[in-house]
Order: sequence, then structure tokens, then C-alpha cells
Amino acid sequence: MRMYRTGAFLGALLVALLTVTACSPRAGSGGKAPDRPTPWTMPTGPGGYGGRLLGARWRVDWVTVDGRNIDAPPDAGAWVEFGYDNTAVGDYGCTPFKSSATVTATTLTVGTDTSGATPDDACPAKERAFEQRMRKIFTGGPLAVAERVDEFSMTLKNQRGDYVALQMLWPQGLFGAAWQIEYLDVADTPVDMTAGKEVYFVFHRDGTVTGKGGCNGFKGRAAFAGEHVTLYPLTRTTHRTCSRKIMSQEDGLLDQDPRTFSVVASRDITFVDRTPGLDGLAYNFIRVR
Repeated sequence: MRMYRTGAFLGALLVALLTVTACSPRAGSGGKAPDRPTPWTMPTGPGGYGGRLLGARWRVDWVTVDGRNIDAPPDAGAWVEFGYDNTAVGDYGCTPFKSSATVTATTLTVGTDTSGATPDDACPAKERAFEQRMRKIFTGGPLAVAERVDEFSMTLKNQRGDYVALQMLWPQGLFGAAWQIEYLDVADTPVDMTAGKEVYFVFHRDGTVTGKGGCNGFKGRAAFAGEHVTLYPLTRTTHRTCSRKIMSQEDGLLDQDPRTFSVVASRDITFVDRTPGLDGLAYNFIRVR
């Protein structure tokens, strides 16, 4: 039943989004329009490769010890996030951690874990072995920070040549910044947003999301978990009226069942619905600057 509803939704959404009308925008009396979001400004950091670590969340892909690669747990089970307040939080795969972290342009030094957390008793032996190696590299002294393939993949290497391979999971400024939907991919068809910069989402760390659908403000829930985000139905906070095309696109964004997307991060972010057997849907976001 869900597959039929979702497929029907995508077909209807594509028709609505591609329908061109000659109506001009007209504001109704349904409440004050949301204020324009303030462009996000990156906090001051040390620059260099080290500066790229700050404010983003990184997935651990593998560690290399004595020249041997050891894969990390699946589904972003091991991750780390470095704050501008000289802290690091993350998960070794079985055990969450929190510690101090000193970042320069070329080095990273992680302090002693202060979380007091203990390993999950149900954690498989293979993942326990991985986290022991990662912890040893991570907390064993200064690490050289270098680019692995591009600016979205980094290595943290100790003096013995052992290293942790990182891949960006969430970009800098994911929370609290305004993210404009530049375009949608619906069944492999790119669809521009008629309202342009008036279509944006602001994600918050508490799991809420606010923004504007083109004409009206909205609020709802957006639950990030590892490499995925689940968007729940969004509720209008104003009830203004714009052109039929803008309203159709807004309806398509707001009026749908919960959907879980894969998060693809670079300078911007893309939410991709990878539900097997269904036509694709992807939101392509750019940061409001």
C-alpha cells in the first residue's frame, strides 16, 4: 500500500511541479511572511586542513594499523564531530565519547575521554576490536591532518604511520543555517523551484525544522541519524496565497508521508530517497549566502 501511495505521490508531484501557469503572486491575509534567514557565517578557525574538520561531522571509514586496513562498522557506526569550542564528540563504534580537542592548521590532539561511557554489551567482537584500534590512534598523541582524496575526505595520521580515514557525513553549518532547495530530482527529472530563494529549510539540533515552502512558513521534524534523515509531515505556520504553481510546489513539499533519505554531503547537501522499487526523489540544497 505504501509503495502505491508513494509512487502515486511522485507522479502527482512531478505533474504539479512542471505545470506552468500565468498567475502572478498574490499575498493573502494569512499571516506575516517569515523573515528572510540570516546567511550563515563560518566561525573563525585555524585554517588549513585542520580548519576543515571543525563544525562538520565525519564518518570513520577505516583505520590503518601497521599497513593493514580495518573497516569501520557499517552505517556510520563510528563518527566524530569537532567543535569550535575545542571539544570532540563521537562514537568509536561501540562506545560514545567526549573529550577536549586541540586543532591547528595541520594537527589534531584529542584529550582523555570525559564521557564516562562504557561499551555496549551487545556490541559484536569485530566492532569492539575496531574501536580499540581507533581509540589507540585517536588518543595516542598529536595527529597530522591531511587531505585524502578531496576536501571532503581526510586522514589523521600518527608518527608511526597509522591513520584514521574520515569522510564528511554532515557539512559545516548543517544546523542553524538556512538551506535553499535549489532544485528537486523527481523520477530523474530536474525541477527548478519557482519561488527560488523563498524555498528553504532550517534544521535544528533538537530535531525540529523550520523554513518556508515558497509562500508560507512551516515547521516540523527532521530526525538525523548517521547517514540518514527522516522528514516528517510539515505544518504551515502562515496561510498566505501565491500563484498556483508556487502553491502546487509548496503542497508537494509539505503534504507527504514521512520519508527517509540518504544524506550526501559536500559543500552543499542532497537528500536522496533510495527506497527500492520506487521512482527517485532527491532534494538538492545549497546554503543561503
